[in-house]
Amino acid sequence: MHFVDHVLIFLLFVVQPIHGAIEARRIEALTNAGESFDRIRFYWHTAVLEYTFLAMLVAAWFALRRPATELGFVAPGGQPFWIGTAVLALAMAILLYIWQSARKASDEEKARQAESFSDVAQYVPHTRRELNRFYGLSVTAGVVEEIVYRGFVLWYLAQFMPLWVAVVVSSVAFGFAHSYQGAAGAIRAGLVGLAFGIYYVATGSIWLPIIAHILLDVLQGATAYEILRRDDERLDPQLNTSSR
Repeated sequence: MHFVDHVLIFLLFVVQPIHGAIEARRIEALTNAGESFDRIRFYWHTAVLEYTFLAMLVAAWFALRRPATELGFVAPGGQPFWIGTAVLALAMAILLYIWQSARKASDEEKARQAESFSDVAQYVPHTRRELNRFYGLSVTAGVVEEIVYRGFVLWYLAQFMPLWVAVVVSSVAFGFAHSYQGAAGAIRAGLVGLAFGIYYVATGSIWLPIIAHILLDVLQGATAYEILRRDDERLDPQLNTSSR
């Protein structure tokens, strides 16, 4: 264990939640003032912060001559890995079905479903251009957050506590990192983090959680877009084309 590890954990467990809370208040103030929230700028800003942290982690990790396997980068294989692959395929099939259902839903059904996005509506894509940028952010989140929270954080916490306790603690930290989404969003993120933590430990590889995280975010973003996209885009297909 090195001093830099403690600094990185401090940034994740303390600085990140505070930054998220400040960002949430800023966005809420914009909304209350009737000003528009630039989602594309928000996606870009989030991606830059995440890749910056990952660069710091990777630089420190290899400077300390630690193997990538300690972060979960092991060769795919073994029964747990293939069982995990089957579970991933099933979960993605369910999410694809939900996305297709959202595409085919009537305007009345979409209006009802939109209520489930009320706490995160300002963060998910509403236009085709936002959706395209959100896909990029989904890749960023899948790669960075899994390496950081499932790879590094679990490795760090396992030095002080049993692994399964570390999974729970890392999931709580993951939830707080999404505090900008409000209490409900943070709890939901914490539960997702718990599922990914169990998935990582059970399969023994970071590859599957990375892929699962990317696909989850992509399909959730696409589903939210189908439900929340602006009426003018639904009524005029030309607007979808011009915004690409």
